[in-house]
Amino acid sequence: MQFFLLLSCFWLSFYSSLFSQVLWQQTNGPLGGDVNALVTTDTGTLIAGTRFGGLFRSTDSGQSWTHIEESPSAPFLFNGVWDMTKNSQGHLFAATARGVYRSTDNGDTWIAFDAGLTDRFIQALAIDSIDVIFAGSFSQGLFRSEDNGETWTAFNNGLTEMRVLSLAINSRGNIFAGTSNGIFTSSDNGDNWREVSNGLENKFVFAIFATPEDSLLAGNSLGASRSSDNGANWTTVIMFSSIRSFARNTSNVLFAGGGGGSFFRSLDNGLTWQTGSDPLVFASFQDIYVMPSGDLLAATANFGIVHSSDNGEAWAQQNTGLAAVDVVDMTQTPGGTIFAGGDDGIFRTNDGGENWSRNIEDTITIGQSLRVRFIASSATGRLFAGLGGKLAISDDNGDSWSVADSSFTAFFPNSIAFGSGNDVYVGVSGQIFKSLDSGDTWTGLITGIPSTNVNAMGVSGAGTVFAGTRSNGVFRSTDAGSTWVEVNNGIGANFDMTAFLFQSNGDVLVSSFDGVFRSSDSGDTWELTGMVPTAGVKDLGRDSAGNLYIAMRGGGVAVSEDDGASWSNINDGLFHKDATALLIDSDDNLYTGTRGGGVFRGIRQPVSVEADEEILAGDFVLQQNYPNPFNPSTTLSFEVAAPSPQKVRLVIFDMLGRLVRVLVNEKLAPGSHSLDWNGRDQSGKSVSSGVYLYQLTAGNYEQTKKLILMR
Repeated sequence: MQFFLLLSCFWLSFYSSLFSQVLWQQTNGPLGGDVNALVTTDTGTLIAGTRFGGLFRSTDSGQSWTHIEESPSAPFLFNGVWDMTKNSQGHLFAATARGVYRSTDNGDTWIAFDAGLTDRFIQALAIDSIDVIFAGSFSQGLFRSEDNGETWTAFNNGLTEMRVLSLAINSRGNIFAGTSNGIFTSSDNGDNWREVSNGLENKFVFAIFATPEDSLLAGNSLGASRSSDNGANWTTVIMFSSIRSFARNTSNVLFAGGGGGSFFRSLDNGLTWQTGSDPLVFASFQDIYVMPSGDLLAATANFGIVHSSDNGEAWAQQNTGLAAVDVVDMTQTPGGTIFAGGDDGIFRTNDGGENWSRNIEDTITIGQSLRVRFIASSATGRLFAGLGGKLAISDDNGDSWSVADSSFTAFFPNSIAFGSGNDVYVGVSGQIFKSLDSGDTWTGLITGIPSTNVNAMGVSGAGTVFAGTRSNGVFRSTDAGSTWVEVNNGIGANFDMTAFLFQSNGDVLVSSFDGVFRSSDSGDTWELTGMVPTAGVKDLGRDSAGNLYIAMRGGGVAVSEDDGASWSNINDGLFHKDATALLIDSDDNLYTGTRGGGVFRGIRQPVSVEADEEILAGDFVLQQNYPNPFNPSTTLSFEVAAPSPQKVRLVIFDMLGRLVRVLVNEKLAPGSHSLDWNGRDQSGKSVSSGVYLYQLTAGNYEQTKKLILMR
């Protein structure tokens, strides 16, 4: 009885307010991303610092990861984590683009300390035996803190290069700073510095490492060098690999991680090195951590966290829960597969983001990197991707990829648009290429577009082709690409154009850094729509009801229900607001890709739940489930009075608005329909006791009711 009394009070208070329009959930990926640093707490918990995905924690030796919740005092998502370390008290320190952060509770909370930092972009940290902290900055040299990071003082006497990339301290207390132009050392706690770069073949020093025997290792873009005389002289020991990290285990094996997936080990204190047999192509070993078991964990760019149990001979990704991938574009094929592309390659999902996969073998052969500028599907399902500086094509739903016609392999594809029939347009820097045969062969068009990236392309229903550039506005062709004119009346010529959207009434929308512009005369004139919440609009889309959506760098997602006249943020649950891509799939599901946070899915929420007797009249009627409460199953019934032109959708939500189960998603014949729900979610797992919502939607009709599961 008390349960139902509390439940009644809950519903009275809950339904006096409105649901959020969209509630976001991070999908299960894509997993991996750019990880720069690893550190362990005194309790054995691992903390991983990512480039733009924030901090992640592992309590099971790196087998799985959870995101550490952001706080206003520690916005790691936007500042990046470039290095991490720990002092003798167990306090953790993180170097970011906005200063140094400290945690005294094993990484649960963080506080910024930047007093005295004239350059807050810190790239390297080191702590000596008495807990003095040294910080290397991007442009202002070295800083020192003697009060646990609360205040900082610059100490650059003798330091002739101010960009500090790496730091190390040997057993004698000598400090070594690797810079963009040589190595410097200090023997007096950083008061004075002198250069020690004799013999370095490359002076851009990514990493520096001091062994217990006080030999030194320095990694640069050409390899690694070794010094046995406190840095006075250096000898090259690794060649033809960009070395970015070092480590040593308890068996005195040294490890060196490089770019391009190369990994080395040395059994003789760094004199000679051997490589593993299983390189991670296009990975970059940013940090190496030796686990108590002797196994290795490595923080990498592109591949997230990788694990080796054989001293780096072979590696396996270990990214469960680590959703830190950059996503710059998304598309859906006619068959329903969703693809996401970004700096870490191409990923796909067939179940709305529950599971993601990546075909790395074919894509690494396409270009010089995994970086994706765009990904798009034609009406026939042929996939196109601007990948690693090449145009890649797949005809088997992403299972395999090949390089397109070599006529423009010297260019970097940035954008794509599909015209009528088999016409395809691809924008590169200062030029546009066209294919008349669905992408088999290509011809360069004479456009007159200045030498700037063509970031966006689109073809209207009337066949007009539009090209949006990075710094020269919009160009238009009314003759299928034969001639082009600049059309910037009202829009200017210096806006970062990112996406086009064509309205059914003939209007053209284009997103840009300053917001969304509209043209009602095929581009002759443009007008700024209502002010967007955050500058830097990266993508825009429209659902079947005509609502407009935009993704904003640093501002998340906003919606307009009045055709762009006004915009409202819809960021509930979207903790990563650096939104860079939008996708509205064929069922009107909303997705956004983020810079460092993978993909989020927007669960549409009912505006309100009316009393049972206030059922909307029309072609649909949703009945109350019976029995209610129920265990183990209940029957849900509804009526369709006329053939439905749209899909009828009946779904179950939990009280946080998360999708639990899709029961119906198809066009239905008139008549009465009923089906049972057995209290299981989409994967077949039993859900817990509680209050749930079931919602019937079809076109503009929407009705929601509550049901109670009591196990």
